[in-house]
Amino acid sequence: MKLKGIALTCFVALIPVADFGADTAARDAAIHELGRAWLADNDGVGLSIGVYENAERRFYNFGATRLDGNQTPTKDTIYEIGSVGKTMTGQLLARAVVEGRAALTDEPSKYLDEPYPNLESGGERIRLVHLANMTSQLADNIPDVTQTRKIESEPLEATKLKVFGAYTQEEFLRQLHRVAPRREPGVDPAQSNVGAMLLGVVLEKLYGEAFDQILAHEIEKPLHMASGTQPPIKLLARGYTKSNEELPTFNARMSFAAASLRYGADDLLKFAAWQLAERDASVKLAHQPTWSTPDQRQSIALFWIRMESEHGRRLYYSGGTYGFSSVCDLYPDARLGVVLLSNKATDGAQDTLRALSGKIMALLRPADFLKQSSSTGVPRPDR
Repeated sequence: MKLKGIALTCFVALIPVADFGADTAARDAAIHELGRAWLADNDGVGLSIGVYENAERRFYNFGATRLDGNQTPTKDTIYEIGSVGKTMTGQLLARAVVEGRAALTDEPSKYLDEPYPNLESGGERIRLVHLANMTSQLADNIPDVTQTRKIESEPLEATKLKVFGAYTQEEFLRQLHRVAPRREPGVDPAQSNVGAMLLGVVLEKLYGEAFDQILAHEIEKPLHMASGTQPPIKLLARGYTKSNEELPTFNARMSFAAASLRYGADDLLKFAAWQLAERDASVKLAHQPTWSTPDQRQSIALFWIRMESEHGRRLYYSGGTYGFSSVCDLYPDARLGVVLLSNKATDGAQDTLRALSGKIMALLRPADFLKQSSSTGVPRPDR
């Protein structure tokens, strides 16, 4: 179903922005056209774009917050950011390492209440660094929702969200005894929400607090961000499947470290700007490569996927839930960042959002923009 009933309007917020005259107006108009085209080409519902450049934040919003409404998103509209939230989990690990609470080479079992001899393969034990660079070789998801039966009165994805919402840390740790790495940890990366969830449990043991509390005092409050675990309900965008089925919000506590955080473009861009500055020792650590492709063209830091461009380093991550898709794309050496949030999970949405980010970068840095190849063996972040 095409969204003919939704006006593809654009709201551009400047917060604050110096007057760059005609060039700024032309760039805003060009980004406006790119956003409208993406929404139409991907049968989207809503889209929010945030750009950080020259220490200024700019926002562009399109479509609607829900299919049966006409309210255009704003910089404060809340989206599920999916796996992009893993970069915050990696950042919390980096802070713990810098503070001497842990080492990247530590085994997770060191911080758990019982041994897990199963977290080993090929003579190599899983270590914290493997959880944060996607090389743990653990399964993607527990609980396993692949066998979830559809309930006639609701979308299958909504039923799966209920399963994740009811999942507890106690059950996770019980099932973790039955999970083993598929091959030697540290060799090849592969998407694993289980790895991020396990890292979240370790962080709670390290700090002696719940994950949402750690996130609040280490990232959200210092950066003046709203809560990503308890966002204002009135600001929530509705999420939709590719078939335009409306879904309940994804607020699973056990998935906070992996995929269930929720933010607006303004808050996510605050995090992006802090990452771009790299003044904090823990941020610098979070950006250091911990795994690389054989040709060294791409590497993985603490979740961040890293490559070189004509603008210097590029660090990015994308995410998707059953009803949302997102991208956070950083160029620290160029001091430029882009965040993109959409409230529909269409096929290939993360890929097309990354392509949109590339087009925005080409627009902002037209003289020396270099297209990047994504066929280098680094796994695509996903749910």
